[in-house]
Amino acid sequence: MHSVLALGCLCLSLTLSFASPQLNLPTPQPEVFYNGYTPNVATTPAQLRADRDRDQRYGPPYSDAGRGGGIDDGLDDFRFGQTDDERMRIGYAYPSPRVNFSDSPFSGARFSNHNYGPISSTSTTDRNYGNDANLNGRYSDVPYSAQGERNLNPSDQYNYNNNPNVEFVGINNRNRFENPFLSNQDRFNLNQGYLERQRYQQDRRYQQELEKLRILLVESDQKGSLECTANVAAQWNFETNVNDFTQTEALNAQQRYVEFQRITAEQSKRVNKDLILDRRLYRQLMLQSEVGPNALPLDVLDRYNRLLNEMLFLYNSAGICAYQQPFQCDLHYIPQLKDIMAKSRDWDELQHTWVEYHRKAGRGMRDSYEQLIDVMQEVAYVNNVTNGGEYWYLAYESGNFRQDMDIVWEQIRPLYEGLHAYVRRKLRDYYGPDRINRIAPIPSHILGNMYGQSWSNVLDILIPYPGRKLIDVTPRMVEQGYTPQLMFQLAEEFFTSINMSAVGPEFYRNSIFEQPLDRRVLCEPSAWDFCNRHDFRVKICTDINQRSLISVHHEMAHIQYFLQYRHLPKIFRNGANPAFHQAVGDAIGLSVSTPRHLQTLGLLQRSLDESSYDINYLFTMAIDKVAFLPFALSLDNWRYDVFSGNANKRTMNCHYWNLREKYSGIKPPVLRSEKDFDPGAKYHIPANIPYIK
Repeated sequence: MHSVLALGCLCLSLTLSFASPQLNLPTPQPEVFYNGYTPNVATTPAQLRADRDRDQRYGPPYSDAGRGGGIDDGLDDFRFGQTDDERMRIGYAYPSPRVNFSDSPFSGARFSNHNYGPISSTSTTDRNYGNDANLNGRYSDVPYSAQGERNLNPSDQYNYNNNPNVEFVGINNRNRFENPFLSNQDRFNLNQGYLERQRYQQDRRYQQELEKLRILLVESDQKGSLECTANVAAQWNFETNVNDFTQTEALNAQQRYVEFQRITAEQSKRVNKDLILDRRLYRQLMLQSEVGPNALPLDVLDRYNRLLNEMLFLYNSAGICAYQQPFQCDLHYIPQLKDIMAKSRDWDELQHTWVEYHRKAGRGMRDSYEQLIDVMQEVAYVNNVTNGGEYWYLAYESGNFRQDMDIVWEQIRPLYEGLHAYVRRKLRDYYGPDRINRIAPIPSHILGNMYGQSWSNVLDILIPYPGRKLIDVTPRMVEQGYTPQLMFQLAEEFFTSINMSAVGPEFYRNSIFEQPLDRRVLCEPSAWDFCNRHDFRVKICTDINQRSLISVHHEMAHIQYFLQYRHLPKIFRNGANPAFHQAVGDAIGLSVSTPRHLQTLGLLQRSLDESSYDINYLFTMAIDKVAFLPFALSLDNWRYDVFSGNANKRTMNCHYWNLREKYSGIKPPVLRSEKDFDPGAKYHIPANIPYIK
């Protein structure tokens, strides 16, 4: 009977001693450190304190009851006068007697136990290595303050006043630790394994979050491309068929696209970019966060867009009556007025054309532009810049961009002043000294251009050697039957010859190369990217002449830029800065205009190696390229001044002509007043497009 009961008890004890068969876990055994210490066996008060300290340092599973070694009185965080935050700052306070865990498999300590056992009854120092406040007490030979380092806790407020078990006794061995960061040595050793695991887990989580961010940016790019395509198509329809309906459609499409950009920017701003080490992703997020005017409140943004569209409508519809023909009043800047300013040499006709066009195109939009100045202050505010002028140059990512431009201009100014003096003398000889003073600014209307920005159209008056052959391939182009499409095909061959991409038949099918007869088109040359990686177009009213041939190559350079970067996300397809596209286009234009390339096209018979021929050619380049620089500088400096408040709105037309005279040495043909708004006659002002580029 007793043997049966003993056998039954034995079976029952064996059954209870094993874990659940569903988990198939081994029998739990007492844990023993390598130094022979068994946890949860408090034989003495000192060992109990050591148990508690070990559990606080290691945590579960070394304690059945969690932290505190089975003593969970809720005071562990404050038992020695320390909170968890303080432990993170200054390390743990270790009670005496000292327990050595250097033999623990979880400790990477390389220092010895100094002949003390796992629990020593010898009175030893607590040696609170994690607490910078105990540095003075640790070394007795030289005061720590003499070493020039700060005592972060001079009053020992965290430990000494609150821990009765801590007894500070200095030691003289400065070389005990290999790590020079003495105050952190214990913490590094005790947590080495944990930190490695944590670093691995954080890195894995970081890569997972980074992959989520990449997916989010890809989806955002796809949606943004669709929205961009719809918006660009509406803007194209408006500029190629100017009327009230297309204007309304363009405005609605622009509002939808702006709302999408606003949402995308808000999402990008919520991402902590400081944690992103991938430069490409960081740059993409930064660019998506910069929304410009789209950051405005919806009502202000709607007002901003309506102001621009109103001014553009006035600019596009501006028409005047012909000189001495008051019943012919359908002359627009392109093509009629532009042609008159280029070819006419009649002083009175040029003056009439200039005055009437500036009255119709500029004066009507002055009130709208004054409102735009106020809106630009709000644009600057929501983009964290001081004023609208600073915002105007924000895209160049330079804190002293205007000063840089002034430095460059000072280097060019002597050349321009010499060119200006020569041109003024030639015009004075042509029109007479009663019309042009030998020391006064040049009247703007006789320079062959509505704005006086290029003087190439009066080359017949200005040329240094009139009897020498001059590069002008216009007659040869007409003789050989050039058409606008043929000029674009030649430009395409130019780029494919240097191993660039062909544009394809869709480009020729969708682009506009000349003024249609059935509708009003804004003929300002422009290249268009429809954001879908295959639809690229050009809008230009081409003339059969040498200047248009160069302009065609210029616009095709923009198209090539689109083609070369179409594989990138949409945010990266723009120019590196606002001037980059124009720099590429102008560089191509200069290359095309060389005599050697024109000979390749069969438009020049041979090259003349004469100094007079070279001077004529270089002078032709100067009156086109050098003469343009002060005009662009004065126009955007004027805009900077009115946006920043440096120029008063009541005198901004006078300020514009002051800058034109300062930089260009040019004046208006007649006296102007503040009823006029002459900068508005230039397309880039009502369109609010930077011109310094």
